[in-house]
Amino acid sequence: MRMGDFTTAMTTMLVSDTWHDNTTAETPDITTERSWRSFTIHVVGHCLWTFLLPVILVLGVFGNVMTIVIMRRIKSDDSTINIYFTAIAVMDTVYLCNSTLEHWTWHQFRFGLSSTHSVVCKVLTWLYTGGSTISCWYLVCMTVHRAISVVWPHRVNLLCTRRTVLLLLAGITVFFAVLYSHYLIGFETVHYASDNNYWCTVRYDNDAYIFFIENVFTYIELSFYCLLPFIFLLTSNIILIWKLTVSVKAADKHLTQGDSDQVQAHRKAANSVTLTVVAVSVAFVVLTLPTSINFMRNYFGRFRSALTSYERATEFFIDAVTGLLGHANHAVNFYLYCLTGRRFREEFIKVLCCGRNRRRRGIQQ
Repeated sequence: MRMGDFTTAMTTMLVSDTWHDNTTAETPDITTERSWRSFTIHVVGHCLWTFLLPVILVLGVFGNVMTIVIMRRIKSDDSTINIYFTAIAVMDTVYLCNSTLEHWTWHQFRFGLSSTHSVVCKVLTWLYTGGSTISCWYLVCMTVHRAISVVWPHRVNLLCTRRTVLLLLAGITVFFAVLYSHYLIGFETVHYASDNNYWCTVRYDNDAYIFFIENVFTYIELSFYCLLPFIFLLTSNIILIWKLTVSVKAADKHLTQGDSDQVQAHRKAANSVTLTVVAVSVAFVVLTLPTSINFMRNYFGRFRSALTSYERATEFFIDAVTGLLGHANHAVNFYLYCLTGRRFREEFIKVLCCGRNRRRRGIQQ
């Protein structure tokens, strides 16, 4: 399992890499590599990796940093939501600066920081695999929290305090950090004589660990990264969309009855937060579902016969598209906040204007 070949948030794409490599077993490496890399579909996939990854990286890091800054400035009726937004932005930044940057340097320069030393390999693999799942569960907790707040608005302040939320997020972080800690043991930098390169990988002579990765941890990871989050998000979003629809109808009714401006403003703010949470959770499902499907397709198809050169090129293209969607999942939240949240947009504009005013004062001085 070579770090440079990872195309999903789940490192157990070992099986895909294995049956890709099997296609070179009967023919010389140089001839095979040239043939499958010469197809247009492979060239397109390589261009997608090369040119879109830096865009995702730059926009994602900028957006996540701005989210952290803005959430510290916004005073919300439900301040715990700001904690979730900030925590997700932090974990997404860790993922982008680790996995996304690693992928881009690999596809652009055939160099990966994780291949420089075994310690770096272990830590980076642990950070980005665990970090992506932690970010996912932060989102799950935020969505479930919001669903509870719209169903039992008077109880949520007692059940979900700032201290409770911080303890919950800390517990999630520790749990998944421990769950993924086996990468700190099982991975290391290995030299491959076939291409004279060093790779961040699991040693192929460790049969017990390979069995654990392929036949045990794969299902654990699929459950925690795909199955359970999708169930929680689907259920919570159904509740949120239902309550949002009811709230909009009620707002139209009360508007004709002449409710005060303060009541209307409070209702709009609550609906705006709900809409933002729904948008972010739906984006997560849309962007990660293709990655998960592609992973399962590769995993359950790993015993297929050797691929032809064109099939290898096609698989590379599919990995590029689904992988880029997975990376984009960690970069789009800020822009969804701007799109769905009026207060967030206003605060963002204030931050920009404040920066411009400071530059102008500096020039004048």
